[in-house]
Amino acid sequence: MTAPTGGEARAEAGWLAGRPCDAAVTPPSSRRRRRPAGRSRPPARGNHWAPTTGAAAYPDTGYGAEGAEYYVNKVLGGVNGRPVKLDICDGDGSPEHAINCANGFVSKKVAAVVDAYEPALQGALPVLKSAGIPLVGTLAGTASADRAAYGEAFYYTGPTEVSALGSITMLSKLGVKEASLAITEAPASHAYVDGIIKPIADKLGVSVNIQYPPGNGANFSVLAATQLSHEPDATGVIALPEDSCTQLYQANRQQGFEKTFFAGSCSKFINQLGEEAEGAATQPRTWVYAARDHAPAPVRKQLDDFKKSMESIDRGEELSTRAIYAFAGVVNTAAAMTTIDGQINAKSVTAALKGLKDFPTFAGPKVTCDGKAWPGMPTACSKQAIYFQVQPDGSVKPLDDQGYVDLDLSMLPKTSA
Repeated sequence: MTAPTGGEARAEAGWLAGRPCDAAVTPPSSRRRRRPAGRSRPPARGNHWAPTTGAAAYPDTGYGAEGAEYYVNKVLGGVNGRPVKLDICDGDGSPEHAINCANGFVSKKVAAVVDAYEPALQGALPVLKSAGIPLVGTLAGTASADRAAYGEAFYYTGPTEVSALGSITMLSKLGVKEASLAITEAPASHAYVDGIIKPIADKLGVSVNIQYPPGNGANFSVLAATQLSHEPDATGVIALPEDSCTQLYQANRQQGFEKTFFAGSCSKFINQLGEEAEGAATQPRTWVYAARDHAPAPVRKQLDDFKKSMESIDRGEELSTRAIYAFAGVVNTAAAMTTIDGQINAKSVTAALKGLKDFPTFAGPKVTCDGKAWPGMPTACSKQAIYFQVQPDGSVKPLDDQGYVDLDLSMLPKTSA
């Protein structure tokens, strides 16, 4: 993606990006120092807020942000010529640690926090709000962030409900009437299923049986047997870590299930199993590398850049959906920042994000962040979804020739619309 051009942004800024967490930009100092002729501008530095342990850990999200650092610097030329430097702030997914990280962001007077799927933001949101620091990312790891007021958060691919409505819509399109789906055990998982998944499924005529395996130590043979005991048309996941998706897929196939396996946004199993994954259905938020051969030319170029960037940081095997979510979140935010004419701070970044209209995101939809894309959810910049199925050669192809399609928001429960 070519970053949009804009006025010269005086970016004395540093980034804080996250694994399943967040990236942020430190604003310029109040005084600008003259540098001797011939000296390059020093890199913009920041921290990488990353829950790397526990049931909610997604290490590949951190790798994606690191790959984005390479891409922004080496391909896009930084933010208006200033290189980006990401450091790591490890986390464990706990609310206490998230609050500590948020307090650190505030003390550094960061201009934005790029959320790369942090699941424990609830307690941190008031801290960032009080400082006027916006959240921004591909998608949120918690519904609390989705429900922030306009200007407090911006999510390029829409709220959590996109996954819920998209997944059940896809199953309905595939003719599924009975589905067995797994989601990691957590209070938020039950609320998500009971408040969003089941009401949507009822409207679309899909009966869903839900399993809640633990984040660690699940017996996937038992889990698959439980799913199959309901004699479903489709099995699969609502949300599980990548390795768990792979193990559940294999367990289902080993027990003779040959119908649709719905993998949610998981993708590593496709890379690992290749043609053995044929027929599986996925609903990520962006184009993924496995879909490269079926993507339009501009997206193929972006996916190639994603792969090359990951290879350049010795993470060429990490081409998962979580990796590209983090990658895209950092790249899109860097591109949006180049439209700022003046100092980069929380106020100017918020204004730049509010001004995005028909903005071409990296491997994602065009977005408009005017607070009107999703009723009652002003953080959403899109109401579109994209669906894929695994082909005989192990690639994935969109179900719809145009890729992204509008979701029918009338299917949402009233509390979510």
